[in-house]
Amino acid sequence: MLFDTQTLTRIVERSFDLSMSGALPQETRAEYLAHGKRLRELLMRLLGARFDADSAEFKRATDAMHETNHALTEAADDLNKISQAVGRLTELAGYLDKALKVAGRVLT
Repeated sequence: MLFDTQTLTRIVERSFDLSMSGALPQETRAEYLAHGKRLRELLMRLLGARFDADSAEFKRATDAMHETNHALTEAADDLNKISQAVGRLTELAGYLDKALKVAGRVLT
């Protein structure tokens, strides 16, 4: 049986994407980059490998890969939500500035 290299490719891509996200601390980005490079190396080796689908190692690796893919998807979604919330804060501040400009009197 062949390993699911398509899912592993998505994980590598997400790792590299997260390694370039300014929303994350530098240390975290460096970790994503290191993991992405290591996983890409493993992906290249896995492309031609064949496995016994009933082996415990194959099952554990496949399960871990799908769990990791899910976790990375959620992390990317959360980053998008954070970015959207920051955008909303910016928008709100702009509206409040405009509202203050038309206010009759502002107490300071």
